Order: sequence, then structure tokens, then C-alpha cells
Amino acid sequence: MAGFDPISVTHAEPSALDATGYRNQARGFDPRSGEGARRFGGRFNPPRSFPVLYLCTTRSCAIAELTRQADRQSIDVAQLLPRELPKVHADLTDVIDLTDDATLAARGIAAADVVRDDHRLTRQVGEAVYEQRLQAILTPSATGVDNVLAIFPENLAGSVLETELIEVWATIQDLGT
Repeated sequence: MAGFDPISVTHAEPSALDATGYRNQARGFDPRSGEGARRFGGRFNPPRSFPVLYLCTTRSCAIAELTRQADRQSIDVAQLLPRELPKVHADLTDVIDLTDDATLAARGIAAADVVRDDHRLTRQVGEAVYEQRLQAILTPSATGVDNVLAIFPENLAGSVLETELIEVWATIQDLGT
């Protein structure tokens, strides 16, 4: 694991990002809340901490994340269905780009560290970004398929998340894989 210094986030040059993302989720939940991640934790936040909305940058990534979730639970993907696929649009101003090698190096993070199954480092990064009131982290997906945008809803400062339900996956065939 690399030598991440949380203070390095204070020196980060956040960028703007006009983003559209996709998230697979169980039916009936608000796709903007991040409440599930707050309760159970995620790559960039520990359990019982702060909400994070995890979005994939492509539909393919959302399917890969669902498949990875099933694999981690040792179940068939069909057992996680039905799922909803909302599209979420956000116009963000303060994003840390962990897909950029220079940004990673300046923070003392190796590229492999942001996709590990061990979330100790990424949760430290997430806590530092959240505490600095930055809006999001762009990072490679741990699936190896495209990128994930981790949005901190409490830090949006007036930015609006526009959502639209675009698909419901009731069967494996709906995934189109």
C-alpha cells in the first residue's frame, strides 16, 4: 500500500466535470441519496459514516459491478434481480481525478491501490476528500471496466443531481450480456 498523506488532498487541484453516470440498484430506492453506502460502507467511505453515491460512467460498467457484487456474495447474478438502472447527471465543480497518474503520484497513491479489495486506503482518501468538502472522486472501476464516480451528496453545494430511470433488469437477458 502506498504512503497516502490525507493532507495532500488540501493541495489538490480539483477539476470540473459534467458527468452522466449509471447505477444499478434494488427497486424503490432514491438513486441520489447514497444512504446505502453510508450505512454499509463502500470503497470511499466506511460503514456508518457519510453518504456516497457510486455511479458507473457506462452501462457496461454497471453490469460489471453487478456481476462483481454477485461473485463477492457467491451467488448467481439472477438472484440479485430485479434491479433498476437510473441515469444520473451532475454538473460538478470540485472533482479529484484518480484516473490521472499525476494526481495519484502527487497524493502518494499507486494506481493498483484504488482498485484493491482492501478498502483501508481508499476509505482514508474518501474521508479526506469529504472533509475538504470536495464533491466527487473519479476512479477506475475495480471491475476493470471503465470508471466509477463517487459523489458526496452532502458536498454538492447547490449542484443538482438529475435522474431518469432508463431500464429495469428483471431477467439475465435484460442485461444484454
